[in-house]
Amino acid sequence: MIRLRLALVMGAMLSLYASAASAEPILAAHKYTGPIPQNALSIRIGVLGGATNHVMRDYLDGRVQDPFQVSSQDLQTSLAVDVNYIHKPHPKFGFRLNGSAAFLKYTSDGDFIPQVEADSLLPQLKYNREFKVDLFTVEASGIYFFSDASVKEFQPYLGGGFSLGFPHQQFTETRTDVDTGQPYTEPVAGRPSDVSQWSVSPGAHLVGGLLYYFTNRWGMSAEGRVQIMESRFEQLQAPDPEQGDFENVSFVVKYTGFYMSLGVTYGF
Repeated sequence: MIRLRLALVMGAMLSLYASAASAEPILAAHKYTGPIPQNALSIRIGVLGGATNHVMRDYLDGRVQDPFQVSSQDLQTSLAVDVNYIHKPHPKFGFRLNGSAAFLKYTSDGDFIPQVEADSLLPQLKYNREFKVDLFTVEASGIYFFSDASVKEFQPYLGGGFSLGFPHQQFTETRTDVDTGQPYTEPVAGRPSDVSQWSVSPGAHLVGGLLYYFTNRWGMSAEGRVQIMESRFEQLQAPDPEQGDFENVSFVVKYTGFYMSLGVTYGF
């Protein structure tokens, strides 16, 4: 009899507890942040610095002799745009594909007489020269993450890999007769007025970056990388003393430098 009473009391207590629990108000659900997705797409804006065209600059500007003067500026720090994809098969390891476009320019202006040997019959010319490079680069990297991905925490990474560059190089030079102020359109040996060339340039890179997710989808991406790459420009000529004529020459253009960029990231 006592056992029956205890069973009835326990049953009544459980029934009252269940009724009270079901009657409690439903709390507002917390916003789900969840795990960071394995894939991320980033778009960044930055700069490319350190590239140089000193071989061509030294040759062309070195042909300007006293009393003529020359003013030149080597390849300058350039605007760069990156589109970046990262896939993480493991919380600490990932694969990275990056496409980049940078826009470089070398300029020079001065005065010269357009011949190898002095000839007073030819006019003194003022020139303005530009060597522009639209550098498109594709990179494939392996990267290591120093921490697991999580919302509102910095996730640094470091890696490296191979690059393939597609530089579009364009050389232009305009000339003006100093005496008349009129454009000089006659050809000048070894110095074309407008030529261009596409190249394919293999290279390598080291990359370091930082991801910071504000939510489980949207975040910030900052990246810096060192690039090792060069190409050749083969559209100019130099005098050949043995043949007494001009020959084609190949100038090395060095795109070895560093990128710094900052942008947004979307995880999916």
